[in-house]
Amino acid sequence: MPLASPDLVQRTYRQQAAFQRDFKAQWSDLARQVHTSLRLMALNGIRDPLTDAPIAATDLRVEGTNFRESLQHEGLVSRQRAVLLLLRQLIEAGLLPRLDALRLYCPEAITPFAEHLRGLVGHFHGSEYLPDPQDRRRQQVRHEDLCQLSFEDRRFDVVICNEVLEHVYDLPAALRSMLRVLVPGGVLFGTVPFAYGQSASTVKALHLAQELDPELLVEPEFHGDPVQPKRGSLVYRIPGWDFLDQLREAGFEDPRIEAIHSPTYGILGAEIPWILVFLAQRPRDS
Repeated sequence: MPLASPDLVQRTYRQQAAFQRDFKAQWSDLARQVHTSLRLMALNGIRDPLTDAPIAATDLRVEGTNFRESLQHEGLVSRQRAVLLLLRQLIEAGLLPRLDALRLYCPEAITPFAEHLRGLVGHFHGSEYLPDPQDRRRQQVRHEDLCQLSFEDRRFDVVICNEVLEHVYDLPAALRSMLRVLVPGGVLFGTVPFAYGQSASTVKALHLAQELDPELLVEPEFHGDPVQPKRGSLVYRIPGWDFLDQLREAGFEDPRIEAIHSPTYGILGAEIPWILVFLAQRPRDS
């Protein structure tokens, strides 16, 4: 049963200016909000964002002050709980089928997030990026290139991308590819390391050709990658607010940012209390 009154703050932003106004108005209170949330979670624990099952405070782990990434329970962190809460909201609003009937694709297959959803979603499909055809891991894990997905058109109700799109070598192609495999009215959402204070994305590397190394525009930056944990995955860009324009140009409608903060569900950012989740839909057929 859903909680009668979860401690949840959620705002929708379609433009940078509206976010910046709220950010400026709350600037002096942001540290207090983060501190208060930590105290509430230490006292009360949290709830699972999909099922409302209680999670004791003693079962939470905090490793560092970047609470977006460091507030863990069974391998899931704040930003992933925000994504799961948004998934629940879309289902409860009737915009997506129930979990047991949901057709969901994630470009991750061997992570705790993928394992969590695999046990809950009726039709879960996950993959990893394994570009070498001789990679033996392909025998156990499905390989997909997000820029040219092999799935048929209109296969999925929802695509969830967690910290992936900053790594794809051709972002417009990846967005068009995901649009293609969604049903009309289907939803794409997830998280990126979003540069909420700037309009333009920061481009760090350029893709030249499959057989060539990328052109590095700055010192190369690598983020964690479950399939190559020692090296990590190269960052091509840090998205800014122009990411919403790129979603729109790919064919999605109503792209937006959901800013979510909830000590009830263990959703807490780093220097800001909110987790920023992008969301867009494939237009319905006329």
